[in-house]
Amino acid sequence: MRHRVRNALTTLAALVITGAGVSAYAITEYSAADADGTAAMPYAVEDFPHTLQVMSWNMCGPQRAAYHCEGTGTPQEKIDVITSQVTVSRVEAVLLQEVCEDDLTLLMTKLGPGWSKTFETYQWLNNDGTKNNSRCGEATGRADRLGTAIVAKGQMSDARPYPTTQPTAGQQTPFHCATASKWGVRLCTVHATRVGANPNDPKADSRGQQFAEIKAIVDTFPRVVFGGDFNARSPDDPKNTAAAVWPAGLYSTGPGTPGYQECDQKGTSRTGSPTHTTAATATSPAIEAKIDYIFSDQPRNWCTVTTTTRSDHRFLIESLTVAN
Repeated sequence: MRHRVRNALTTLAALVITGAGVSAYAITEYSAADADGTAAMPYAVEDFPHTLQVMSWNMCGPQRAAYHCEGTGTPQEKIDVITSQVTVSRVEAVLLQEVCEDDLTLLMTKLGPGWSKTFETYQWLNNDGTKNNSRCGEATGRADRLGTAIVAKGQMSDARPYPTTQPTAGQQTPFHCATASKWGVRLCTVHATRVGANPNDPKADSRGQQFAEIKAIVDTFPRVVFGGDFNARSPDDPKNTAAAVWPAGLYSTGPGTPGYQECDQKGTSRTGSPTHTTAATATSPAIEAKIDYIFSDQPRNWCTVTTTTRSDHRFLIESLTVAN
């Protein structure tokens, strides 16, 4: 079996290669990258037929003041972050949040015909019960839709959204999945509702219900990878005042325990490197926290968490060995 050596990370995780394929447990600490996020795991395993590299990223794509994405680059620069990881880290599936539909079209053009996608839009629920698709620009700007997407090498099947509890007014975010045919793995992308999303009830918190519903859905799949922006600190983060939103049996406490192992999880601790930075203001400093995750029931080879100036979120990449 062969593997190619790629660019070294700031912190290098040890890989263990066995006759059965990659049986590594490597975890990488927060990795410094250049502005385009081109640092990558040095051992991108491209020649193992049952190895799958999954990337999750909140792109901060909308050009609207409410999203605070100004200064994070052009659509092309954001697309370049993804395509560089396809090349360098052999990423074969991508879970995206806050992606503009036209930018997704551009990404698919860059990736070529050997890739497939599925997209679901965010919506705004009005007080009269009507819904409007969320757009990527202001009222006089871009009119393409904003949402979440799954992109995978090869074909995907059974792409569909699943209902989850949503605020009674305001932003509605989808949870959807599709099966990557090459690996027989169900891929799901998550963008959980943040506290404050309901303009009529800013203190309402739907995350606990959403996480329980997501767990019930993914528990039905024989092989699954689900990830995205959960808008929640990890349950063992000492600064997390709402750890109860994580249901029992979702976030594993280590090998052999109930739940799903997280990409950046180390041992039994349900924590990891920060993935999001809230900009500093005149009255408060910048706040860093882990709110982005990749979970799976398949064995982990390695994980990277990489910073980029093209979003206020870092991106995660996890390499998995998919069971036959």
